[in-house]
Amino acid sequence: MTDRPRRALLPAALLALGLALPVAAQTDTPPAPETAPPGTLLETELILPALLPAGIQGWRILYATTIDDATPATAVATILAPDPLPDGPLPAIAWAHGTTGLLQRCMPSRFPDPTAGIPALPDVIANGWAVIATDYAFAEPDGPHPYMIGEGTARGVLDGLRAARDVQGLPLGPDAIVWGHSQGGHAALWTGIIAPAYAPDISIAGIAAIAPVTDPAAVLAASPQVDLLLGPYVAAAYARFYPELGPTDIVRPGARLAARDMATFCAVYPPSDTARLFARAGSIPAGVLMAEAPAFAARLADNAATAPIAAPLLLAQGTDDIIVPATVTATWAETRCAAGQAMEILRFAGQDHAGIVLPDSPLDAPLIDWTAARLAGTAPPGDCPVTER
Repeated sequence: MTDRPRRALLPAALLALGLALPVAAQTDTPPAPETAPPGTLLETELILPALLPAGIQGWRILYATTIDDATPATAVATILAPDPLPDGPLPAIAWAHGTTGLLQRCMPSRFPDPTAGIPALPDVIANGWAVIATDYAFAEPDGPHPYMIGEGTARGVLDGLRAARDVQGLPLGPDAIVWGHSQGGHAALWTGIIAPAYAPDISIAGIAAIAPVTDPAAVLAASPQVDLLLGPYVAAAYARFYPELGPTDIVRPGARLAARDMATFCAVYPPSDTARLFARAGSIPAGVLMAEAPAFAARLADNAATAPIAAPLLLAQGTDDIIVPATVTATWAETRCAAGQAMEILRFAGQDHAGIVLPDSPLDAPLIDWTAARLAGTAPPGDCPVTER
């Protein structure tokens, strides 16, 4: 426990009642940011046991964070841990999720299944580890999170780990591993980049980036699907958090009305939003983003994960991925390895973007083994070995 201020825990009976309500009846957004140090735990609620598999207990937390040095924010995270808890402190796995939308109502803490989308979760629980799964940060209740903005999402990951330390009844150990997929892989890489300066109190024992967006501009150029379906999220987030950019600096003429609508739709849940997202995308005659516009291109370049990462790094990629193409990931890895960045690289033949993190993925066993080795203090290879699976 730390001496950071936090609100009293909400009555368990009220929390159970609220969490038993249909998802649509719950609050869609966290409150506006408060003046509190980043990582301050603001509220905690228990997740109704009936919503969780046997052997898992959970909490949802609200905490203070920042998007940049001038932008306070709040974030929600879901915490999952073994039930009962093992003896001693639990290692923490910070999970950074892939794209689910831009607004808080689209985030995984709003899903009917609190465990959805987290890879190898049964093995995580069996090993006696805890998961802290952030929704990322929101600077205002009805605004976007910093989608594809590396430092903004990474701060949400790190402050979630800080806040989780103050949850009563959850003894976390000093070390954390960060896992992230797709958008979350981008956030995980950036967590490794900024952690030493932004959160020196957090010991990052390893970073696992799964089909990560290593370089937003390169992924957009190589994947028309990302530009068409997810470009509106990029546009809305960059226009909100970069003052020199506006929608007309980012979105092509002919796509602006559709992009404005699409930025309000969720990508995963509810399913009705996903259908609307695809339908609206069908009305766009060409691409969404003007990635060649100088000011926008500069910001995309700023968010490429090209700075050194001190923590041990695992890079996992499916060869059949058309969202984050394997060629983009391979080019990034080759460039970073030539610059001296050590990493272990796993390539999975026949795996696409979603399949690599679905239950019983071939990634599960090596991801768990790699994580256990990092938590045990085993030194990783000092170069860039590639394993084909």
